[in-house]
Amino acid sequence: MGITYSEMRITEYEELYALWRSIPEVRLSKADEKERIGAYLSRNPGQSFVCKADGRVVATVLCGNDGRRAFIYHLAVSPAYRRRGIATELVRLAINKQKLLGMDKCAVFILNENDTGKSFWSRVGFTAVQEAETMAKSI
Repeated sequence: MGITYSEMRITEYEELYALWRSIPEVRLSKADEKERIGAYLSRNPGQSFVCKADGRVVATVLCGNDGRRAFIYHLAVSPAYRRRGIATELVRLAINKQKLLGMDKCAVFILNENDTGKSFWSRVGFTAVQEAETMAKSI
């Protein structure tokens, strides 16, 4: 079967979540529970993608927008499938969809200690925003 790309579906949730859990750089929270991911995909249809190898999920990109800006979460590639251009292709698919939807800027959140992630995002054209700092509050 080989490598295929498709829109992310909530029916794949168990595979998605297992992949995310297997990658230390991906931090999960209540926002990643099945019901919430389902709601996110419903609010942002056709904007998140998966890569499958021989029918099983090996990579994901969770993407959506708030009407002003696009955001990428959970770009994850199984270690056995890295260095094949899969992450780059998933980002291309997500960014192109956002362009079609009229977005002109996309942000990604990267953990401070994720040097591999920072290097990847820099290679695909993202730059650090020096004048801003992310702040959050649990509610």
